[in-house]
Amino acid sequence: MQNRNGNYEKVLLGVAAAIALGVAGYLVWTSQSFSERLVRRTGNSKNDPGQPPTALVDATIKRLTEKTTWVSPVINGKPVPLNKSILLVKKGDQLFDLQLEEPQLRPPMTNSYLVQNDLPNILSPNVGDLDADADGFSNLEEFNAKTSPRDPKSHPPFTDKLVLKRRITYDYIIKLNSSSSPYQVQRLKPDPKKSVFVSPGDEFGFDKDVIRFKAVGFEAKKTADPTVGEKDVSELTMIDKATNKEFKLVRGSETNLAEYEAEFEFLLGDRPTRTVKKGDTFQIPGIGTTYRLLEIEENSAVIQPVDGGEAITVTRG
Repeated sequence: MQNRNGNYEKVLLGVAAAIALGVAGYLVWTSQSFSERLVRRTGNSKNDPGQPPTALVDATIKRLTEKTTWVSPVINGKPVPLNKSILLVKKGDQLFDLQLEEPQLRPPMTNSYLVQNDLPNILSPNVGDLDADADGFSNLEEFNAKTSPRDPKSHPPFTDKLVLKRRITYDYIIKLNSSSSPYQVQRLKPDPKKSVFVSPGDEFGFDKDVIRFKAVGFEAKKTADPTVGEKDVSELTMIDKATNKEFKLVRGSETNLAEYEAEFEFLLGDRPTRTVKKGDTFQIPGIGTTYRLLEIEENSAVIQPVDGGEAITVTRG
């Protein structure tokens, strides 16, 4: 029994040894065949750019060596530099390109006037009423006068700030009351009323020791009148010695030889006023120029520098 068991053990040991040898041989064989199957591949270096395309290189060189002149874009005939932005302003729902003259942002001032003079507060609706250089003249006044709104030494004439505040009237009303010599001439204004009787060639006045008028000639005239049938419109020709002007008195009609004064106001500083009689001279405060008052109307007056400059019309303000 023991001999039989010993035989079995020998057999098993032999089988195990054979299997071990077989496995070892298989592993050796597979390792050799694996190394044979390995293929060594050559990789490309990332630092090797390869061969550049010749056509692309030639085109690049040509482009780099080619002389190029920058041409600025043009808007409305004006070049716009590459490094300068275009100023756009929005008013309401509309965009305004201030490089263009139309549409105008603040008419009548042009867009170029706003930009070139770098006017502040162009977004303000009343920019025309503002005074950028504090010289007393508004931006709009400087625009109209073509002066600089940024230079206090460049401004419109000071007479532009002179306005006629009112015309003061001193009535002097006379009337021819008769058509037979000596002719009755009556003063109605100023008080007191007074009458004198004159003949052609007489010099007279209505105040004591004042000779103002001269009677030159008389002409009898009549005209048809639907009410009275015929109306006396005789004329007495007179000379006003105060003005050396000739005028006519018509029978029954009033003639006003009014004298006028102008009250001027200067719209700078503390707004001083000056009252001037027609023919008299005056100065604008702080300016130094002397002017003569030539004419006075209800809404305007004409002045002129006494040195012979051009006459200037001053309107009512």
